[in-house]
Amino acid sequence: MSKGILYFVLFITLLNNTDTGVSNKISVDSNHSLASGVFTESEFQIQNKTKDVTVKIGDTREEVERKLGNYVDYIPHTNVYEYRNHVSIHYKTGIVDGIMIYDTAMNPRKFKTPRGIGYGSTYQDVIHQYGRKAFMESKKGKVSSITYAFEKNKQGQYNTITSFDHLILEGGYENVKILSMAFDQKGRLSFMMIADHEFAYQPEWNHIQ
Repeated sequence: MSKGILYFVLFITLLNNTDTGVSNKISVDSNHSLASGVFTESEFQIQNKTKDVTVKIGDTREEVERKLGNYVDYIPHTNVYEYRNHVSIHYKTGIVDGIMIYDTAMNPRKFKTPRGIGYGSTYQDVIHQYGRKAFMESKKGKVSSITYAFEKNKQGQYNTITSFDHLILEGGYENVKILSMAFDQKGRLSFMMIADHEFAYQPEWNHIQ
């Protein structure tokens, strides 16, 4: 198993062990949205503007492999495929529901979110683009990971949320997307995942007996 895939598995384990209901792990921004714009469906993708390549939640596997080429590695029992440039994709019934980039020191900063966040971005860069309304984990006084949960409203826009309680009461997560990032010891982004709620918190291997 490559270093990148091992890191991915460890990060998913961390994400699934995070208690998203603990309020002291949540930092709330004073505004409901950032002045830079409204969160929309177009947020949930990665872009390589130099190559004019975009991979988004909802793409088919055929669309992804037309853009990225054939996969170079696969994690058994997971439906996660690794492509060149350290991009990993999870498919559910042939449709992208998870996108991951990690540790691309050899080819840095190729893929970013539409707001310009990618490998090497700082915690401050992330906060500037997405705000402080997030689930955060810290180690030795430094932020080690930050996770944003976006809930789709009736107008088709997304608001960041800091609790899943009302979703549990209403009985659904289908309108929730996740943006989660891990930072290295220097405070630089080293892993990023964009996914729907099901893949982020209930990956296949949790159910393997």
